[in-house]
Amino acid sequence: MSSDSIQSNARAEITQGSGAEPLAVSVVLATYNRPELLARLLESLSNQTLAPNRFEVIVVDDGSRVPVVTQVDPLRYAFSLTVIEQSNAGPAAARHRGAKDARGEILVLVDDDMDLPSHFLETHLGYHASGRPTAVLGRYASDPDIGQKSLFERYHGLKWDELSRAIAEGKIRVDGTLLATGNVSMRREDYFRTGGLDTSLLRAEDMALGLDLEEIGVDLVFSDAAYSVHLSDHTAPGKWRARAYLHGQLEPRIATKHPRMAHADPWRFAFSLPLLGRVLCLSAIVAPTVGEKVADATFLGARVADSLGFERLALRATGLVFGIEYFRGIRKEAGSLSRVGAGCVKFLKKAAIADPRPRGVPGWLVRAVQAVAK
Repeated sequence: MSSDSIQSNARAEITQGSGAEPLAVSVVLATYNRPELLARLLESLSNQTLAPNRFEVIVVDDGSRVPVVTQVDPLRYAFSLTVIEQSNAGPAAARHRGAKDARGEILVLVDDDMDLPSHFLETHLGYHASGRPTAVLGRYASDPDIGQKSLFERYHGLKWDELSRAIAEGKIRVDGTLLATGNVSMRREDYFRTGGLDTSLLRAEDMALGLDLEEIGVDLVFSDAAYSVHLSDHTAPGKWRARAYLHGQLEPRIATKHPRMAHADPWRFAFSLPLLGRVLCLSAIVAPTVGEKVADATFLGARVADSLGFERLALRATGLVFGIEYFRGIRKEAGSLSRVGAGCVKFLKKAAIADPRPRGVPGWLVRAVQAVAK
């Protein structure tokens, strides 16, 4: 559903507090059937070191079974609170709807399953003091109870930890593919210069926004200090695998909008995988139904390993499952092996002139592609 059609839907708004002077920050979040997590998030926003008259909170209820307006008491909060109702249209449409109503110069997008430290908003705001177009990509910190979470949530927690270390050590360049709408801030002006979130995307809309911001010259900053604590309640492995598959389908479409960005191409992952990962993902490309069975077996093995106390092995196997499903999605989007091959060659041509070269792509292969291209 487009953002324009959403405007015609019935909506309810609750506003507490007055906005006599321009607000510095607008916190925008989408929510769907998570009343307890939403209540916790709003409570953490009420404990911010940033004065409550300097920010507003816009909650977009994306068609929850029990409307948020019946569960939120605006009188509990010192900040300005607005709740907008819309028929279920997905998180991208909901966030975009909230951004359109935002009054602050700086947009802060957070997920409803986040817990925020008291300095969260003040830290984000500090990065924008220079006035330069900047997007701050805040770290997802793991729930203190991460050990009790599902296997795939522990895997993603590990990947965030690894990402943070790699950026700190200069091993990974911060680019638009790292943007996650669960914790990011930018100037509202820059958000709309890109056109905002692509509401046609069911997943990967945050990565698409990040690449759009990068394309128009917005500085991208990854911040450990502007962290949020991820309290995800996802427990269904089938839904998790389906999301990985969908990312594989959608990210090639996103890459076509950025033909000069090798790091936007989904094939960037293929060359950074370990040897076993490449073999298994190749099976998903050549024979997607076989790849699905391989993913089933690999995830079963991951669960068994986890139950026996071999968590590290289990997490590595879980990562392989994600990769297999992702490349199955790429094959689905391409439609044929020949088109998959053409997509890989196209990536290598971009990698040949990219600076820096995408991680894992061997120099000899780049030189071979360059020679053939000539």
